[in-house]
Amino acid sequence: MKYPILFRLALFFVCPLSLCGCYYAIPTIVEAVNQNRLQSESEGAILESNTGALKFVSNSDKITAEKLNAYIRGYNCIMVGSWSLWPSYNTFTNHTLKSRSTDTISFPVVDGLEKGLDWLKKGISYEQVSMPELDEAIAACIAAGEKLYTDEQTSLPYFRNQMYRRDNMAGAKKIFPVLQKDYDNMIAAMNKAGSILIGMQKTETERRMTAYRAQKTMVGYNTEKSLLYAQEIVMLFNSPENSIADREKYIEGDRLIAEMTTALATQRKILNDVYPLRDRSGGVDSIHDHLTEMIASYHIMKKKKTARSFNRMMKRYSDAIESYNRSLKFARPI
Repeated sequence: MKYPILFRLALFFVCPLSLCGCYYAIPTIVEAVNQNRLQSESEGAILESNTGALKFVSNSDKITAEKLNAYIRGYNCIMVGSWSLWPSYNTFTNHTLKSRSTDTISFPVVDGLEKGLDWLKKGISYEQVSMPELDEAIAACIAAGEKLYTDEQTSLPYFRNQMYRRDNMAGAKKIFPVLQKDYDNMIAAMNKAGSILIGMQKTETERRMTAYRAQKTMVGYNTEKSLLYAQEIVMLFNSPENSIADREKYIEGDRLIAEMTTALATQRKILNDVYPLRDRSGGVDSIHDHLTEMIASYHIMKKKKTARSFNRMMKRYSDAIESYNRSLKFARPI
């Protein structure tokens, strides 16, 4: 059933959005209209974190796993989602900065920033586990994030109350350079932390693959293997503004996609042979389905070479990781 646009926007206004356990209510119908417009216009921009969501860890070293998972939760909360760091930055640079006093200005707020910072602080509080390089990178994220959060919250009433109409953007001209620097610092800090975390994630995935193979647990082995290839595809295109148009990238991308397809087919065959009557709505079946959709999105990206197709591929990857992280809660450490 199709609903009129005003009805859908009214629902958008009334209902809070839930992202990463964080709730953000759109305060006015004007902002709801603006958010809807910007969401449509932004499809030509890179919206997803260039690492996608990160996997949780589960091993016998409980304290280390808890520390890392707190960092990963914080990272995912800030970097993944419709109004996470990159979409908010894109809106700020492509719309807010270019606005005039006669416009209805959309002022982006990084949804999940406060909750993400809480998780990062929780992780850094595990002083009994030392990870010097990562801890230093996370400390920089916390400092940059707190500055961005404070300046966002301080500036929000100015834009929400449309004070820029009364002072002809005088206040905005003071706010914009501060927020631009805040975003630049936060993105740089999160990129550094993300680079370290994704390297650790690859090492953890390879460790789990080795353990699963030794145990002859081939469903787990092929699940981890397919996710490893998916991660390598993500890293292959981790500078999407340039890489999605680079034909050479797709030579290696095709090889990785072929390997991932084989691993997924093996995983599904084993599951069908051993558990033909299983509930397929979650668990490894959900991971399989999201990765299969990621493969389809990759082929569209290869053909169209657009930011929109990259965003869709990254969304499917992050969906697979989200399913993996849910499943890991019920898996025994290996």
